[in-house]
Amino acid sequence: MESLTLARGALESMLAHARETHPEECCGAVLVEGGRDVVRRFTNIQGRLHREDPATQPRDARTAYAPEPRELFAAIRDAEAPGASLKAFYHSHAVRGAYFSGEDRARAMFGDEPSYPEVAYIVVSDARTTGEARAFRWDEVARDFVELTIELTPP
Repeated sequence: MESLTLARGALESMLAHARETHPEECCGAVLVEGGRDVVRRFTNIQGRLHREDPATQPRDARTAYAPEPRELFAAIRDAEAPGASLKAFYHSHAVRGAYFSGEDRARAMFGDEPSYPEVAYIVVSDARTTGEARAFRWDEVARDFVELTIELTPP
């Protein structure tokens, strides 16, 4: 199984974000800046989208996420700076635990191709197991997302 190396402090930050937003889902990204994993938190606007148009957006922020576009684009732009890169996107599952759902897969795709094939997708949760985290990345041979082992480094 492939692995994702992640700073322990970055994982702790993602889990803290999940706890702070519970019972709603959180979302964000992990950038590498200056050789360090840096967590960028995004505002989950799914609740607002649901309130504004429940017919089109039937799920609220307790069961779905939508990153605030300016925050998302700023992180992607910053990841393109010299010496920086986009390592992972993350979000939480507030109720059912850390797994890569069909909805998660759909959000990670652009048509039949992954939007970011080299980027990991991390799902965190304290719902079933405290500190639960699982990571996934596109596998070209399988033509699907496969689970990665998370290897934690010191903060």
